[in-house]
Amino acid sequence: MKYLNKTVVSLAVAGLSMFSGNLIAQFLGGHRLKSDEDGPKGQFMVYGSLDYSKITTPSSSSSTVSSAPLGVGYFINNNDLVGVNYAYSQNSVDHNVVYKQNEAGIWYSPSLMLGKYFVLIGQVDAHYVWGQQLSTAADAMQNFNGFRLRAYPLIGILLGGGWALKFKFAELSMLQTKTKEEGWTKSYVAGISGSTFGVGISKNLDFRKKSKNDN
Repeated sequence: MKYLNKTVVSLAVAGLSMFSGNLIAQFLGGHRLKSDEDGPKGQFMVYGSLDYSKITTPSSSSSTVSSAPLGVGYFINNNDLVGVNYAYSQNSVDHNVVYKQNEAGIWYSPSLMLGKYFVLIGQVDAHYVWGQQLSTAADAMQNFNGFRLRAYPLIGILLGGGWALKFKFAELSMLQTKTKEEGWTKSYVAGISGSTFGVGISKNLDFRKKSKNDN
């Protein structure tokens, strides 16, 4: 029950953060497209990014490879998407893998236009998580699984032709994982830091049938 309560609280906080993002966008002059306006309703969108970092010291080196969620979504109207996504990350120390994680799940993303070429986007993810981590006690890799709840804002720049750049600048998330040996481990991210910044790209795909009146 205590895990359920924490989950409900986290979702409520995520919802409040998305609502506050909508208020900020309206204050900046943002607006949602009307249902009768020409927009992306009925289109699909694919998106993602790949990150790599490496730290080298005189005695050791470490590297991280990660993909921001790679996903596909569907515009249920001109402003809102729902979809599925997948993310992977791996940490290595002295060329030995010490941690690797997979996560997959569903997401929801509302948006508000800021002028003609900019858009404020919110996204909420609910993911199942699984992977392996190095156990210091057994000096071997052990399996883990759990879940992640995450909400974050993005600024999008529309490039034309269905392409857009997406800049993530903050995050609110909760990750809970467990192993047979250690039980549940919880970690949280809230606010703005170097780890919450990211850049990705997306492409809208239009499979809608064109009417004879369309040019």
